[in-house]
Amino acid sequence: MLSFLMPVKNERNYIDEALKSISDVSSMPYEVIVVDDGSTDGTSDFVESLDYDFINLIRTEGVGKVAAFNLAYENAKGDFFILLAGDDRIDPEVVEKRVDPLLKVEKNCAAITLCKLKSFSENIKYDGMVLPKGKNIGLLSGGCMAFNRAFGDLAFPIPSALVNEDSWLVLHARFSHVSISHVPEVGIYYRIHENNSYKRGVGFDIVNLQMWNRQKATFYYLDKYFDELTKKQIKILMCESVVYSLRYLGLPFHILTMPSVPLSQKVKAIFHTSGFMYRLRERFYKFFSGR
Repeated sequence: MLSFLMPVKNERNYIDEALKSISDVSSMPYEVIVVDDGSTDGTSDFVESLDYDFINLIRTEGVGKVAAFNLAYENAKGDFFILLAGDDRIDPEVVEKRVDPLLKVEKNCAAITLCKLKSFSENIKYDGMVLPKGKNIGLLSGGCMAFNRAFGDLAFPIPSALVNEDSWLVLHARFSHVSISHVPEVGIYYRIHENNSYKRGVGFDIVNLQMWNRQKATFYYLDKYFDELTKKQIKILMCESVVYSLRYLGLPFHILTMPSVPLSQKVKAIFHTSGFMYRLRERFYKFFSGR
């Protein structure tokens, strides 16, 4: 069985689209674990009114996004998992392709697949981007992952102090023993709007803090797995931690002199070191982000 994990908060206007996209999956049995994390717009009541027998609705008074994801995983019965936000959509035709490589991996071997993402938005600047740009690869992000239970048991529960699930899952994909397959087709449609948990088109101070809070996952990962990591992995993670700190402090020239850090990572960090650099990146958002 495939389990879709869907924590939501105040998604009454969009969740019908998300659930409808899942209902069009016909290639395998599935369930959707909807965790309504303290919505005040009637999301839970609306979900209950829908005529879908695949939904397991869990209500909370507001435990936070990460805790809601943990709760969804705890209550899931599937062997395979896909994360989906209540304001996004999947491509039901690509679901089987995302899961199929996982069927060929031994149960005790942690495995993920990565599909592509396409954005949609009322703001033309953010609309129609396909990520990543590479032709034969998927995007290393939580929403583009399909994973088996072995990977889920490795990554969950996500530390409750973190603000998002994505960074933690990506770190496990990069540094744990995980089998990765690419499905270079658009499997998820990501809605960019003002209510996203990660805000776009806002002031640099907000963006700077958002990025810092998400990058804290690296410190937690290092702390938890330090004794299990190789010296090379520790070096990579510590260098990234320094880059994140320098970025947060607004020190681009120090970032440029960092050894053992890929140029692409340095450039990305530098474009988020000051209001001026951030505005420049926003001006050419599609060029830097996708195709």
